Amino acid sequence: MEKGKALARTVRVSSACEKRILRGHRWIFSNEVEERLKEFLPGEWVTVVSGSGRALGVGYINPRSLIAVRLVGAPGQEPTRAFFRDRVEAAVRYRAACYPGASVCRLIFGESDGLPGLVVDRYGDVLVTQVTTAGMAAVEEDLHAVLAERLNPRAIVFRNDTGARQLEGLPLEKGVAYGSLSGPLEVDCHGLRWSVDPLDGQKTGLYLDQRDNREALRRWVQGKRVLDLFCYEGGWSLVAAAAGAAEVTGVDSSEAAVERARENARLNGLSQDVSFVRTEALDYLKRTPRGAFDVIVADPPAFAKTKSVLKQALKGYTDLNRRALLALKPEGILVTSSCSYHVSEQDFQGILLKAALAAGRRLRLLQAGGQALDHPPVLAMPETRYLKCFFVQDVPEFSRPFSASDTFKGGEES
Repeated sequence: MEKGKALARTVRVSSACEKRILRGHRWIFSNEVEERLKEFLPGEWVTVVSGSGRALGVGYINPRSLIAVRLVGAPGQEPTRAFFRDRVEAAVRYRAACYPGASVCRLIFGESDGLPGLVVDRYGDVLVTQVTTAGMAAVEEDLHAVLAERLNPRAIVFRNDTGARQLEGLPLEKGVAYGSLSGPLEVDCHGLRWSVDPLDGQKTGLYLDQRDNREALRRWVQGKRVLDLFCYEGGWSLVAAAAGAAEVTGVDSSEAAVERARENARLNGLSQDVSFVRTEALDYLKRTPRGAFDVIVADPPAFAKTKSVLKQALKGYTDLNRRALLALKPEGILVTSSCSYHVSEQDFQGILLKAALAAGRRLRLLQAGGQALDHPPVLAMPETRYLKCFFVQDVPEFSRPFSASDTFKGGEES
């Protein structure tokens, strides 16, 4: 990007927006911009100032998006290759501190690393990037060049195939931007071997945001019967089996995911310890006898991708957790998650309370987890904190026993 030309224009914002930015928030919404948005090009880099002309920072603008401007740097900074090199270097240092010696991690997590609209995952010597905004798309070649220079990967894969790009007027595409790659690769994570397909797998691979929570599962599964719902490629299942679970069952509706999970079990010599079933999670729970499992993991995809479906999503989460609790033995442990930003931690706690009441269970909270260390939220931006993961245990002395007349008031009956 040509020096000086990128920041030739200025965007003036409202006083309410100014206060939020000064507290550390990085987004400016379309109704907070005083200029005519149509006069700007998607992805154009601008200087942001207050109503009085006070410089607040630099970022990029998109008149097509509800989030009109995303701040990237301090006043006076420019989006040069040296600027991005410094941001990448800082991100690499932080991940090295999080997981020393690890070859798999979320290397860049958008706003948390000062690079909004960019996600980078590292799988050994292969990097997987995802650009979701027009501003980052404008400098994507520079970003790939910096990543190649700093990390010398075998390949850089771009997975620009998420629907969020359409909100920015960007095409859906994927491919290899640097180096070469043919087929899946094997990587180490959790002390296990995993087959990962960066180009054709779901998202960018292993759902690394659950990494720390999967590690926390190890202490609860020794000699236990474990059920892993929405198992995808077997992340929770294989960690449980490797930690000494007596029996592990993984359930997922995708045949491709189940087959990759079986392959991951074979890679680690765990095929005798874990089995995978292709079916819908709720259908499986409906067929499961009450009290069948010691530990149940419920890690579904986002039920509330937009605020408009929140009410329906809350009902879905409640029913899922109710059914999981019915399948849990006395003193059993439920590990349950929501990756829906629109479902707050308070909402999720309420879901579990309602589900427990309907299932005749009383729960105690063992651990409340969130995103892994390599997905750090920005304190001033609650939007960057999306994952909730609760470890809860049934306390049988406070629970009522099951009976044939048990009903779920206000929801679907078993």
